[in-house]
Amino acid sequence: MFLFIVVISASALQRSRDLKVRLRFLATGTIVRGTWAYNQDTYLAELLPSTGGEQVLVRLVDEYFNAAPPISHDALTSNTGSAFLVRRDSQCDLPYADILLRTKPGDPMAILPERLEYKPKLNNVPEPSTIIPCYRTVRR
Repeated sequence: MFLFIVVISASALQRSRDLKVRLRFLATGTIVRGTWAYNQDTYLAELLPSTGGEQVLVRLVDEYFNAAPPISHDALTSNTGSAFLVRRDSQCDLPYADILLRTKPGDPMAILPERLEYKPKLNNVPEPSTIIPCYRTVRR
């Protein structure tokens, strides 16, 4: 009985850390595809909290099973942003200068192995040493 209560409590706590947000994608970072494992895509995006507030520049990590689809092209290229469920992960925060930006969002060139350098159009370009907070998508 005790184990059941602990598992239920942990699950509820994890759900309470999930945030409903609107994301507008600015650049594709990396796209890693695995044959029998998880895929991982990273992006630079603007996070628009659903409760209002200021837009925040974030690094988004999307990890998903090989059989699941990636984030849709429509979501990646939407000018108004798309709704997502995300969770903050401070362990993957990076300085702006260290974030690899390969192409604009939704560009199929992002899967090429060559290093592509893309500079998104930003109203306020952060200093290279500015730490960009990291979020992970929550897939259910």
